[in-house]
Amino acid sequence: MSIAIVTDSTADLPGDLVEKHGITVVPLNVRFGMEEFKDGVEIDTDEFYRRLQAETELPTTSQPSPGDFAEVYRTLAADHDGIVSVHLSGKLSQTTNSATQGAREVAGDSVRIEVIDSRQATIPLGLIVIEAAKSAASGATIDEVVEAVKDAMGRATFYGMVDTLEYLVKGGRIGRAKGFIGGLLKVTPIITFEDGESAPVASPRTRRRAIEKIKALTEEAAPFDQLAMYYSTEPDELEKLARDLAHLAPEGGVITSRIGAVVGTYAGPGSLGVGFIRKKPG
Repeated sequence: MSIAIVTDSTADLPGDLVEKHGITVVPLNVRFGMEEFKDGVEIDTDEFYRRLQAETELPTTSQPSPGDFAEVYRTLAADHDGIVSVHLSGKLSQTTNSATQGAREVAGDSVRIEVIDSRQATIPLGLIVIEAAKSAASGATIDEVVEAVKDAMGRATFYGMVDTLEYLVKGGRIGRAKGFIGGLLKVTPIITFEDGESAPVASPRTRRRAIEKIKALTEEAAPFDQLAMYYSTEPDELEKLARDLAHLAPEGGVITSRIGAVVGTYAGPGSLGVGFIRKKPG
Protein backbone atom coordinates (compact mmCIF):
# COMPACT_ATOMS: atom_id res chain seq x y z
CA MET A 1 0.00 0.00 0.00
CA SER A 2 1.33 3.42 -0.96
CA ILE A 3 0.56 6.24 1.49
CA ALA A 4 1.08 9.92 0.59
CA ILE A 5 1.99 12.44 3.29
CA VAL A 6 0.66 16.01 3.14
CA THR A 7 1.25 18.97 5.44
CA ASP A 8 1.08 22.75 5.22
CA SER A 9 3.72 25.46 5.01
CA THR A 10 3.64 26.23 8.74
CA ALA A 11 5.64 23.02 9.26
CA ASP A 12 8.63 25.16 8.18
CA LEU A 13 10.46 22.13 6.78
CA PRO A 14 13.62 22.76 4.75
CA GLY A 15 13.15 22.00 1.07
CA ASP A 16 15.74 19.23 1.03
CA LEU A 17 13.86 17.29 3.71
CA VAL A 18 10.54 17.78 1.92
CA GLU A 19 12.09 16.31 -1.21
CA LYS A 20 13.95 13.53 0.60
CA HIS A 21 10.81 12.26 2.34
CA GLY A 22 8.39 12.86 -0.54
CA ILE A 23 6.18 15.22 1.48
CA THR A 24 3.58 17.41 -0.24
CA VAL A 25 3.32 20.91 1.27
CA VAL A 26 0.18 23.03 0.78
CA PRO A 27 0.99 26.73 1.31
CA LEU A 28 -0.96 29.11 3.50
CA ASN A 29 -1.31 32.72 2.40
CA VAL A 30 0.22 35.93 3.76
CA ARG A 31 -1.11 39.34 2.80
CA PHE A 32 0.51 42.78 2.95
CA GLY A 33 -2.30 45.22 2.26
CA MET A 34 -3.76 44.20 -1.10
CA GLU A 35 -0.82 41.94 -2.00
CA GLU A 36 -1.26 38.23 -1.26
CA PHE A 37 1.49 35.62 -1.46
CA LYS A 38 1.65 31.86 -1.05
CA ASP A 39 3.91 31.06 1.91
CA GLY A 40 7.23 29.64 0.77
CA VAL A 41 6.29 29.91 -2.90
CA GLU A 42 5.64 33.52 -3.90
CA ILE A 43 7.59 35.53 -1.32
CA ASP A 44 11.25 35.25 -0.40
CA THR A 45 11.86 34.83 3.34
CA ASP A 46 14.39 37.65 3.50
CA GLU A 47 11.97 39.94 1.69
CA PHE A 48 9.16 38.94 4.06
CA TYR A 49 11.13 39.85 7.20
CA ARG A 50 12.32 43.10 5.63
CA ARG A 51 8.73 44.11 4.96
CA LEU A 52 7.52 42.83 8.34
CA GLN A 53 9.89 45.23 10.10
CA ALA A 54 9.49 48.14 7.68
CA GLU A 55 5.74 48.40 7.19
CA THR A 56 3.44 50.09 9.68
CA GLU A 57 0.66 47.49 9.49
CA LEU A 58 1.24 43.84 10.26
CA PRO A 59 0.48 41.34 7.50
CA THR A 60 -2.45 38.97 7.81
CA THR A 61 -2.60 35.27 7.05
CA SER A 62 -5.21 32.84 5.77
CA GLN A 63 -5.57 29.11 5.34
CA PRO A 64 -5.62 27.31 1.98
CA SER A 65 -9.09 26.85 0.55
CA PRO A 66 -10.83 23.45 0.56
CA GLY A 67 -10.37 23.53 -3.22
CA ASP A 68 -6.61 23.89 -2.79
CA PHE A 69 -6.55 20.73 -0.72
CA ALA A 70 -8.96 18.88 -3.01
CA GLU A 71 -6.70 19.58 -5.98
CA VAL A 72 -3.67 18.18 -4.12
CA TYR A 73 -5.59 15.14 -2.92
CA ARG A 74 -6.91 14.34 -6.40
CA THR A 75 -3.41 14.46 -7.83
CA LEU A 76 -2.03 12.18 -5.11
CA ALA A 77 -4.99 9.79 -5.32
CA ALA A 78 -3.92 8.84 -8.83
CA ASP A 79 -0.77 7.18 -7.51
CA HIS A 80 -1.54 6.30 -3.88
CA ASP A 81 -3.92 4.08 -1.95
CA GLY A 82 -4.21 6.48 0.97
CA ILE A 83 -3.32 9.99 2.14
CA VAL A 84 -2.38 11.17 5.64
CA SER A 85 -2.62 14.95 5.92
CA VAL A 86 -1.13 16.50 9.09
CA HIS A 87 -1.62 20.20 9.91
CA LEU A 88 -1.09 22.98 12.38
CA SER A 89 -3.21 23.40 15.46
CA GLY A 90 -6.88 24.09 14.91
CA LYS A 91 -6.68 26.66 17.72
CA LEU A 92 -4.43 28.77 15.51
CA SER A 93 -5.95 28.33 12.06
CA GLN A 94 -8.82 26.87 10.06
CA THR A 95 -6.34 24.95 7.92
CA THR A 96 -7.35 21.55 9.30
CA ASN A 97 -11.01 22.38 8.62
CA SER A 98 -10.16 23.32 5.03
CA ALA A 99 -8.24 20.07 4.63
CA THR A 100 -11.17 18.10 6.01
CA GLN A 101 -13.58 19.77 3.60
CA GLY A 102 -11.21 19.16 0.70
CA ALA A 103 -10.92 15.51 1.69
CA ARG A 104 -14.71 15.13 1.64
CA GLU A 105 -14.74 16.34 -1.96
CA VAL A 106 -12.24 13.69 -3.02
CA ALA A 107 -12.48 10.68 -0.73
CA GLY A 108 -14.20 7.60 -2.10
CA ASP A 109 -13.65 3.95 -2.80
CA SER A 110 -10.35 4.65 -4.57
CA VAL A 111 -8.55 6.55 -1.81
CA ARG A 112 -8.83 7.00 1.93
CA ILE A 113 -7.80 10.37 3.37
CA GLU A 114 -7.01 10.92 7.05
CA VAL A 115 -6.72 14.55 8.20
CA ILE A 116 -5.01 15.11 11.56
CA ASP A 117 -4.77 18.23 13.73
CA SER A 118 -1.22 18.00 15.11
CA ARG A 119 -1.91 20.56 17.90
CA GLN A 120 1.48 22.00 16.97
CA ALA A 121 3.01 24.48 14.54
CA THR A 122 6.40 25.22 12.99
CA ILE A 123 9.22 22.75 13.55
CA PRO A 124 7.43 20.30 15.93
CA LEU A 125 4.77 19.92 13.24
CA GLY A 126 7.54 19.35 10.72
CA LEU A 127 9.12 16.65 12.86
CA ILE A 128 5.78 14.87 13.28
CA VAL A 129 5.32 14.94 9.52
CA ILE A 130 8.78 13.43 9.02
CA GLU A 131 7.80 10.59 11.35
CA ALA A 132 4.68 10.04 9.23
CA ALA A 133 6.78 9.97 6.06
CA LYS A 134 9.22 7.47 7.55
CA SER A 135 6.36 5.23 8.57
CA ALA A 136 4.80 5.43 5.09
CA ALA A 137 8.15 4.68 3.45
CA SER A 138 8.52 1.56 5.57
CA GLY A 139 5.41 0.09 3.94
CA ALA A 140 3.06 0.78 6.84
CA THR A 141 -0.70 0.72 6.34
CA ILE A 142 -2.64 3.96 6.59
CA ASP A 143 -3.79 3.00 10.09
CA GLU A 144 -0.18 2.40 11.11
CA VAL A 145 0.89 5.76 9.70
CA VAL A 146 -1.91 7.49 11.62
CA GLU A 147 -0.76 5.70 14.78
CA ALA A 148 2.82 6.83 14.14
CA VAL A 149 1.59 10.43 13.85
CA LYS A 150 -0.35 10.24 17.11
CA ASP A 151 2.59 8.63 18.88
CA ALA A 152 4.94 11.39 17.66
CA MET A 153 2.43 14.06 18.71
CA GLY A 154 2.64 12.78 22.27
CA ARG A 155 6.43 13.19 22.29
CA ALA A 156 6.81 16.44 20.33
CA THR A 157 7.67 19.72 22.06
CA PHE A 158 9.38 23.02 21.37
CA TYR A 159 10.87 25.84 23.41
CA GLY A 160 11.04 29.10 21.55
CA MET A 161 12.02 32.65 22.43
CA VAL A 162 10.49 35.71 20.85
CA ASP A 163 12.05 39.15 20.88
CA THR A 164 8.69 40.69 21.67
CA LEU A 165 5.13 39.55 22.29
CA GLU A 166 3.89 42.31 19.97
CA TYR A 167 3.39 40.05 16.97
CA LEU A 168 1.59 37.31 18.90
CA VAL A 169 -0.67 39.86 20.57
CA LYS A 170 -1.54 41.85 17.45
CA GLY A 171 -2.01 38.66 15.47
CA GLY A 172 -4.37 37.21 18.07
CA ARG A 173 -2.22 34.13 18.72
CA ILE A 174 -1.04 34.91 22.25
CA GLY A 175 -2.96 31.94 23.76
CA ARG A 176 -1.95 31.06 27.32
CA ALA A 177 1.20 33.14 26.93
CA LYS A 178 -0.97 36.16 27.75
CA GLY A 179 0.22 35.50 31.30
CA PHE A 180 3.42 37.27 30.27
CA ILE A 181 1.53 40.50 29.66
CA GLY A 182 1.31 43.00 32.47
CA GLY A 183 4.48 44.77 33.47
CA LEU A 184 6.86 42.32 31.81
CA LEU A 185 8.01 44.73 29.14
CA LYS A 186 11.76 44.18 29.26
CA VAL A 187 11.93 40.40 28.98
CA THR A 188 12.66 37.82 26.30
CA PRO A 189 9.71 35.42 26.69
CA ILE A 190 10.15 31.69 26.21
CA ILE A 191 7.02 29.88 25.07
CA THR A 192 5.94 26.36 24.27
CA PHE A 193 2.71 24.75 23.07
CA GLU A 194 0.15 23.21 25.41
CA ASP A 195 -3.13 21.81 24.15
CA GLY A 196 -2.63 23.40 20.75
CA GLU A 197 -1.80 26.97 21.78
CA SER A 198 1.12 29.00 23.01
CA ALA A 199 1.90 28.80 26.71
CA PRO A 200 4.48 30.57 28.90
CA VAL A 201 7.63 28.82 30.09
CA ALA A 202 9.98 31.49 31.44
CA SER A 203 10.71 35.21 31.16
CA PRO A 204 14.46 35.85 31.27
CA ARG A 205 15.51 39.49 31.37
CA THR A 206 18.04 39.25 28.57
CA ARG A 207 18.39 37.46 25.26
CA ARG A 208 21.57 35.72 26.43
CA ARG A 209 19.79 34.30 29.47
CA ALA A 210 16.86 33.20 27.30
CA ILE A 211 19.18 31.21 25.05
CA GLU A 212 20.87 29.63 28.09
CA LYS A 213 17.44 28.69 29.46
CA ILE A 214 16.43 27.05 26.17
CA LYS A 215 19.67 25.06 26.19
CA ALA A 216 19.01 23.93 29.78
CA LEU A 217 15.42 22.90 28.98
CA THR A 218 16.64 20.93 25.97
CA GLU A 219 19.31 19.17 28.02
CA GLU A 220 16.66 18.15 30.54
CA ALA A 221 14.39 16.72 27.83
CA ALA A 222 17.01 14.48 26.16
CA PRO A 223 17.35 11.89 24.67
CA PHE A 224 15.64 12.47 21.33
CA ASP A 225 14.48 10.65 18.24
CA GLN A 226 14.60 13.99 16.40
CA LEU A 227 16.12 17.35 17.29
CA ALA A 228 15.72 20.59 15.35
CA MET A 229 16.53 24.26 15.73
CA TYR A 230 14.81 27.14 13.99
CA TYR A 231 15.19 30.91 13.66
CA SER A 232 13.64 33.90 11.94
CA THR A 233 16.37 36.50 11.42
CA GLU A 234 19.49 35.56 13.45
CA PRO A 235 21.37 32.74 11.67
CA ASP A 236 24.56 33.24 13.71
CA GLU A 237 22.67 32.53 16.92
CA LEU A 238 21.15 29.44 15.35
CA GLU A 239 24.55 28.12 14.31
CA LYS A 240 25.98 28.64 17.79
CA LEU A 241 22.97 26.99 19.42
CA ALA A 242 23.31 24.02 17.07
CA ARG A 243 26.99 23.67 17.99
CA ASP A 244 26.27 23.93 21.71
CA LEU A 245 23.62 21.21 21.54
CA ALA A 246 25.32 18.98 18.98
CA HIS A 247 26.17 16.44 21.69
CA LEU A 248 22.43 15.76 22.06
CA ALA A 249 21.95 15.04 18.36
CA PRO A 250 20.19 11.77 17.53
CA GLU A 251 21.46 9.47 14.81
CA GLY A 252 20.05 11.60 12.02
CA GLY A 253 21.78 14.75 13.27
CA VAL A 254 20.33 18.17 14.07
CA ILE A 255 17.82 19.70 11.65
CA THR A 256 18.07 23.47 11.15
CA SER A 257 15.21 25.45 9.70
CA ARG A 258 14.01 29.00 9.11
CA ILE A 259 10.58 30.22 10.17
CA GLY A 260 8.52 31.03 7.10
CA ALA A 261 6.23 33.96 6.39
CA VAL A 262 3.04 32.71 8.05
CA VAL A 263 4.59 31.62 11.35
CA GLY A 264 6.93 34.62 11.16
CA THR A 265 3.92 36.94 11.08
CA TYR A 266 3.22 35.94 14.69
CA ALA A 267 6.70 35.02 15.98
CA GLY A 268 8.38 38.11 14.55
CA PRO A 269 12.05 38.89 13.94
CA GLY A 270 14.59 37.66 16.47
CA SER A 271 12.79 34.39 17.18
CA LEU A 272 14.88 31.33 17.97
CA GLY A 273 13.99 27.92 19.29
CA VAL A 274 14.42 24.19 19.63
CA GLY A 275 11.93 21.49 18.70
CA PHE A 276 12.23 17.78 19.31
CA ILE A 277 10.59 14.41 19.55
CA ARG A 278 11.64 12.60 22.69
CA LYS A 279 12.74 9.00 22.59
CA LYS A 280 10.14 6.51 23.75
CA PRO A 281 10.56 5.49 27.39
CA GLY A 282 12.49 2.29 27.88
